[in-house]
Amino acid sequence: MDRRSFFMLPAAAVPALLTGQAGPAVQDPVEKDVPRTTPTIALNHLGFRPGVGRKMLVVRMTSANPPDRFLLRDIGSSNFRFIGDLTSTRGDLGPCLTADFTDLRREAIYQINVGDEHSVPFFIREDVWRRTLPKPVGYYRYQRCGVDVPGVHPICHLDDARRRDNGEHVNVVGGWHDAGDLRKWMDVTMLNAIALLNLVHNIANPRPGDPTHEQVLDEVWHGNRYFLKMQDTDGKIWHDTAGGVNGDNSDNHWTDNIVGTPDDRYINTRKIEEMGATFVTLQALVNQRFAASDSAYARLCLRAGLRAWNASARQGSTLALAWWTLAACELYRATFQTEYRNEAIRLGRDLMARQATAFLADQREIRGYWTEGKQPSEDPSAPPQVRPYFNVVFPAMPAYALLELHELFRDAPDRTRWNDAVRMHLDEYLIPISQRNPYGIIPSGLFVGQPTPETYRPLAGQLTYRYFMPVRKQFWWQGINSHLESCALLAARFAVLEKNAPGAGKQYADLAYRQLEWVMGANPFGACMMTGEGMRNPYPHSRFVGLIPGGIMNGIAGNAEDQPVLDEAYAIDWRTNEYWSPHVAYYLWSVSTLEMLA
Repeated sequence: MDRRSFFMLPAAAVPALLTGQAGPAVQDPVEKDVPRTTPTIALNHLGFRPGVGRKMLVVRMTSANPPDRFLLRDIGSSNFRFIGDLTSTRGDLGPCLTADFTDLRREAIYQINVGDEHSVPFFIREDVWRRTLPKPVGYYRYQRCGVDVPGVHPICHLDDARRRDNGEHVNVVGGWHDAGDLRKWMDVTMLNAIALLNLVHNIANPRPGDPTHEQVLDEVWHGNRYFLKMQDTDGKIWHDTAGGVNGDNSDNHWTDNIVGTPDDRYINTRKIEEMGATFVTLQALVNQRFAASDSAYARLCLRAGLRAWNASARQGSTLALAWWTLAACELYRATFQTEYRNEAIRLGRDLMARQATAFLADQREIRGYWTEGKQPSEDPSAPPQVRPYFNVVFPAMPAYALLELHELFRDAPDRTRWNDAVRMHLDEYLIPISQRNPYGIIPSGLFVGQPTPETYRPLAGQLTYRYFMPVRKQFWWQGINSHLESCALLAARFAVLEKNAPGAGKQYADLAYRQLEWVMGANPFGACMMTGEGMRNPYPHSRFVGLIPGGIMNGIAGNAEDQPVLDEAYAIDWRTNEYWSPHVAYYLWSVSTLEMLA
C-alpha cells in the first residue's frame, strides 16, 4: 500500500492495523501520562501547511528496542486516526527514527503518539505560520528605547550618548534595545527595519489578524529615528551605542535621563564597511516605502543613504560586498540611475569571484560555498589559504545579494550566472550537508582542518564542519538560530523565484521550513524558542524586562564535542537563552517570503 492510500484509510480500518504486527504497540495517551523532561519526539510545535513543505517526524532513539510505528490522530474528532512506520536513520546528532507524512493535507489539530509518549498538539492548516507574525512584530515595541512603553518600562535613555573618542555629547536617543539587555548595536538592529520593510512587501494585502502596514511602518520610523542620528558628518556610520567602553558590559544599565551625569552611556565611533552598506540599503528601502505617504521624510532618508554611499570605496570582506551589492540594488530601485546599476553589476562580479566553484581542499564532494578569498596561513612559511566564509548572523547574505541582482536586472549579461551561482550554493552545498542529520538543519559552517582543539566533523579532503559555533576559539559563542533562519530566508526566496517551474521550488521550500522548524520545537530538546508559541519554552535571558511575546532566543548551541546544549535549568544562560534582534528579524522575513508560495 502506498503512503497516500494509507493516509486515506477510513478510521474503522485502522484498529486492525494496530494489532498483529511486530514491534511495540502504539497506544493512545491516557490521563495519567506525565510529559517527560526531555522528550524523544522532535516535531514542529506550530504544525504544517497542507501543501507547502514536508511534514517530518523525528524521534530520538533512547533504547535498544525502539518502537517501529507511530499513531497520528485528530484530537478534535474520534473519527480520524492512522498509524505509520518509523524508519531508523543514522546520521549526525544521534541515531533517530523518522517518518514522513507529507501527503496528509486534511486540516485539523493533531497529536502523534510513539509508544507511551505523545507529541505536543499541532495544526495542519494554511495559516499555521502566518498567524504567528503579530507576536514577533510586537516584540519590537517592547524593545523601544527613548520612549515610555506602557507595562514594559518607563521612558529611558534620554541622555544617550557621549562619544568614546572625545566625550562630546551627541543626541542618539531612540532605536531598539538589541537583545536581553539595553545596548543598541547598529548592524543587527538595522536588520530589524529591513526585515519589517520586506514583510510589508511580501504581505502586500494583509488579512484580518495580520500586522497592519501602518503598525509596521510606525515601528520602522521609530527605529530609523536612531539610525539617522548615528551618521557622522563624514557620512560614515558609527558602530553602536552602549556597547561598553572596552568591549565590556559597563554601559548596560538604566540611566537618570539627564545629560552630563556620570551614568551617561557611550557611542562607539568605530566605522566599518558592513555598517555603512547596511545603512545605505535601509535608507533606500525607507525612501521607496515612504515616498507616497511622506515624501519629505523619504527624501531625507535617501540623502542620508547617498552620503554614506559616497563616503565609501565599497570594498572589503565578503559580507561587505554582499551588503554593498544590496545597497546598489536598492539605490537603483529608488532612483533608476544607471550608475547604481553599473556598480551593482560590478559588485556582483566581485562577489561571485569569492564563491568556491571548484572543488577545493583536496575533495570533490562540496562546492558552491562562499569564501573570504586568500587569507594568510597561521604558518608564516605556508602559502595563503582560501578559507570558507563563516558568519552565523549573516551566512546567506552573499547568495541573497545575487538573487536581488537576478530579480532586478533582467537584461543583464550576468543574470544567468547569478542564478547558477545561487543554485550551486543550494544544490551542491546547503542541501547535501543538511542531509547529514535527521533534523535537516544546515551546519554553522565549513572549516579547513581543525582550527581549534575541539571536534570538527570530517567532510571530505581537508574540509570539516561544525553544527554549532566553535567554543574554544573565542569567548563569544552562542546558539545558531540566526544562522538557520538566514539560510531559511535564502531557500525561501529561491523557492519563490522557482515556483512557476513545475516542482522545481519544492526542495527549497522544504529546506527553508526544516530550518524554521528546529527553532519552533523540532530539535533534540523538543523546545520552542519563541516566547508565546509552542511548549517547553526555556526561560529567556532578558535581564531588564522579562518575558517578551514573540521574542526568539539565541537557541541551541554546542559543546566542544559539537553536541547540542540548551539551558533548561533556569540558569539564564545568555549563550542559548538570550533574546536577540536578528532571530526575530529573519523569522519575519523568511516566514513572510514563504507566504508567497501557494
